Amino acid sequence: MNTIQVAHVKVQGSDFVFVPVSSQIKQVPPDVRQTLVRQIRDICRSASLGGEVVLAWPSETGISYLADSRYHAVLSKTLTMASLRGSLNKQLSSPVISGLLAQLTADPFAMNLPPLPTGSAPETRAPAEENGGPVAHRSMPAMHAESRGTSSATRVVTMLFTDLVGSTKLKQEFGDSKAMQLVREHHDIVRKVLAGTATGEEVSTSGDSFFIVFATPSEAVTFALKMQHEVEGKFSADGIRVQDRIGIHVGEVYVDNAKVAGKTFDFNGIQVDTSSRIMALAQGKQILMSRFVYDNAFQMLNGHEIEGIDLVAWRNHGSYEVKGVQAPVEIFEVGEVGLAPLKAPPDSEKAKRLVAATR
Repeated sequence: MNTIQVAHVKVQGSDFVFVPVSSQIKQVPPDVRQTLVRQIRDICRSASLGGEVVLAWPSETGISYLADSRYHAVLSKTLTMASLRGSLNKQLSSPVISGLLAQLTADPFAMNLPPLPTGSAPETRAPAEENGGPVAHRSMPAMHAESRGTSSATRVVTMLFTDLVGSTKLKQEFGDSKAMQLVREHHDIVRKVLAGTATGEEVSTSGDSFFIVFATPSEAVTFALKMQHEVEGKFSADGIRVQDRIGIHVGEVYVDNAKVAGKTFDFNGIQVDTSSRIMALAQGKQILMSRFVYDNAFQMLNGHEIEGIDLVAWRNHGSYEVKGVQAPVEIFEVGEVGLAPLKAPPDSEKAKRLVAATR
């Protein structure tokens, strides 16, 4: 039976289970990483180890890790490969430790390992049960499921659409060359902030817009807040009006692995359209989201400091009838106080407010 070494420790009052894995984890798709985390959670639960499970691996900058965004500020200041190696205090055995999981944990501190074999994937198992029922994790994981009679798979993801407001006005004011430079600088900021996330994936970029997916609503919201903060800090000092509108939604979508137009994968389905419609409702500097995103992100982030972000406010703007979506969509907003509009978006050709929020 294979074993893994973990560090079961307390950091600033919170319990963690740090699991060292090899740098080959970077080759593993985010949804597969989440499956690995769920497997390790089950192993830890069987060994009566409580706490947040964090995968950590060596990188050129020292250490990288896969953790909930609310712990990033703490871990960035305390977690190093040296401290992790010195804190290993438990050895766990389980028949689940096989295949990809066994390979990633066999020599976790080695560098310059060969690429993983094509098609590596963890064995899937039913979740462990506790107190007679399935254990409910705090955030919705990314998941793959076999499609019914087609070559596509489905995946539950948190989708985020961004759009640069007033890009045509930038061209009119500064000329094409300068405007294109500003857009490139804006895109650099988006990708820089995205690179600091654990599971964010850029699906596509079209002109002034980004389509990005995350494993959890809280990470998508954290990204949106940080991105808008960085964009504002970059351009407002020069008196340049560069603003994004953002929409976030969670849903099950079809995964298209066909390599078209330079993309390695794409997502399709009504939930993608709904995400785009929510973004289209937003004004400049506004972050809008659907009910599920709000419920989960608020639960995870409310009362927790987000590094670099000042006071954050949440708003319920009520239900909107959205074109192309059968049922009304409840619209919520999150934003940095003093930066975000924090007001109900106006009606448009594609969306109309039906019910004002009761709180």
